[in-house]
Amino acid sequence: MVWVWVIVIVAACLLEWITQVQLISIWAAFGGLAALILELCGVSQTVQIIVFFAVTLLAIAVTRPLAKKMTRFDTTPTNSDANIGKTGKVIKIVDDDTGVFRVKVENDDWSATTENKSILPVGTEVSVKRIEGVKLIVEAL
Repeated sequence: MVWVWVIVIVAACLLEWITQVQLISIWAAFGGLAALILELCGVSQTVQIIVFFAVTLLAIAVTRPLAKKMTRFDTTPTNSDANIGKTGKVIKIVDDDTGVFRVKVENDDWSATTENKSILPVGTEVSVKRIEGVKLIVEAL
């Protein structure tokens, strides 16, 4: 059973390395190490397996919240996010009932609406406040 725990530890560490330290499997390595120590001390396989799962789950419970705080990943804005704050012009009314119209921002044609779903007349200058799905949320300038 020694080799089983060594394989578990190595596999968990390799998986962690392959995923570029995304904290996917390192906890299983801790559980494997605890089970390996018990194996070397002559403890039964049943106890080893129980300890493996207990230590793995404990390691997850203790370190995962801390790891999430310490590993902040920068998000890269998408091309559409670059439109937030830009100005555009209403070019077409699509639906008076739902408050949807078309807006030209730079050279791109977008579906848009306002916060209160009011229709802005064609030619109105607007500012992009945010994006919800594929629709710009704008306000008149």
